[in-house]
Amino acid sequence: LIVGDPGMGKSQMLLAATQLAARSVYVGGNTASTTGLTVTLTKEEGGETGIEAGALVLADQGVACIDELDKCKHLDGLLEAMEQQCVSIAKAGVVASLPARCSIIAAANPKHGSYNMSKSVAENLNMARPILSRFDLVFILRDRADEDQDRMVSNNIMNLYRKSNSNAKDSGARFSEGNHVLVHGAGHHGEAERADNQEEEKRVPLEKRLAWVSSFNEPLPADLVRDYIAYAREYCKPKLTSEAAEVLQTYYLKLRYPENGRHQQDSVPITTRQLEALIRLAQARAKACLREFVVKEDALDVVELLERSVEQVHTDEFGMIDKYRVGAAGQSARKLRKAFLTELQNIVQGGDCTKDDLLRVADRVNLPLSNFNTIIEDLRTEGRLIKKSNGKFQLVS
Repeated sequence: LIVGDPGMGKSQMLLAATQLAARSVYVGGNTASTTGLTVTLTKEEGGETGIEAGALVLADQGVACIDELDKCKHLDGLLEAMEQQCVSIAKAGVVASLPARCSIIAAANPKHGSYNMSKSVAENLNMARPILSRFDLVFILRDRADEDQDRMVSNNIMNLYRKSNSNAKDSGARFSEGNHVLVHGAGHHGEAERADNQEEEKRVPLEKRLAWVSSFNEPLPADLVRDYIAYAREYCKPKLTSEAAEVLQTYYLKLRYPENGRHQQDSVPITTRQLEALIRLAQARAKACLREFVVKEDALDVVELLERSVEQVHTDEFGMIDKYRVGAAGQSARKLRKAFLTELQNIVQGGDCTKDDLLRVADRVNLPLSNFNTIIEDLRTEGRLIKKSNGKFQLVS
């Protein structure tokens, strides 16, 4: 899922993905319906009932790109397709299940025009939270003033409207220089196998490698990339090795139980659904290299990718990690605390309250029990809530 400000090129990313996939379907959310995305029934000339496949069924074993996902009013039909990889129908005497084994790439715009970092992803989008929780990765694109980034984008746009053959030599020089760097790194690969610590120190992060590849002026032909992806999807079925499984499991447990966290609420919430997403992404990374096994390097790249996604989803407007958001489908800490204070004022009305009253207020506003003690301590530190000698609490307005 790609969420970002208008004019960040989200639609162009989806169109590029449809051009590179062997089987792909591109739909717009403002004109798509639930039956158009899944399955619809039609009446034939003889009076019989026929089944017409929707976008997800047509994109079976391919890619389905959904633009303007926030404009779709009814997305309940996507729940089964994204979870079970199939679409079931029981209507007009027809009971069937159609395969929808496709990857979904969606783009959405914030409901207030620009993305508000003080709110979570679910609060910025006008979408149901169960849909957001089913995306493996969520990336946020913000229109920020960056001179280097703006210069690169403007040069790319200008090159689309002019024929520049003078940079061919520069591209070849960069390619040869890049090959030299890769060969130099390959020379140290044998030494890295002897010591895992040296291997991690010499590993180039994925972000730097992508920046190095983007410096090429001559991209690969689209037909070549399309055939390469089709070949990898058809013939590469990588299996998870013990080294890669250990990296993924260590990262999963690190998020569940952080080393420097004293309480359970100190961790960024992650479930087994995200663990399965780690395995799928690691297998896709191995397919991109036409490997038969998922090696440790693939797992490290996937961990780096998910770390960036988690960082973007849980970062507030001050650049701090907000642990209350519970992923893309959660609420921000500010909204939870505001709802708790409002409900507490309506119940207490200037009087005293016990801890049981505070727990009942937390249950009314759906405040997780793991976050209850933290919010109470914050309110006491700020002087909004005072604990008396008799054990009761008083709300200071």
